[in-house]
Amino acid sequence: MRHLTICVYGAASSNIDDIYIAETERLGRELGARRHKLIYGGGASGLMGACARGVAAASGEVIGVVPKFMSAFEALNRDCTEFIETETMSERKDIMESRADAFIIVPGGIGTMDEFFQVLTLEELKRKSAPIILFNINGYYDTLIHFIDDCVKKGFIRVAVKDLFRVCDDPNDALDIIEYFA
Repeated sequence: MRHLTICVYGAASSNIDDIYIAETERLGRELGARRHKLIYGGGASGLMGACARGVAAASGEVIGVVPKFMSAFEALNRDCTEFIETETMSERKDIMESRADAFIIVPGGIGTMDEFFQVLTLEELKRKSAPIILFNINGYYDTLIHFIDDCVKKGFIRVAVKDLFRVCDDPNDALDIIEYFA
């Protein structure tokens, strides 16, 4: 099996239900157990921190990429295998996108939505070719999927865009899909 660098986007907030944290940490443990590298936003809290803790618990590699100003907003995980500081959010996303072989989007807020739609757009425009997984813990992304379906129905999104990502609610399924398509 080829060892991949998998970018995980997700919430920095810890003010969420424990099911999201537990499932994202489980994703991280499975990612590390399969000897894939994690590249992510460098946070120590929320789902970002949970995924990194899971990977580290499985003795996996963790690459954190964070803008220097972010320490004013959230705790950072400086215990990463590699810790990259950037000047801007755009530079952060560019580094993560360029190094990633695949993307998993766990539940998150506006930053996570921005990251998901950016990689989806890059995939549609053929600027990036990598598997994209919406990790639908506890039905978190059901409303977003419905929104995308509605946009397709109304003609704002091409139906083919729905084929550019997969929806999973199990870490093993998500990683199996990535390993098959990457």
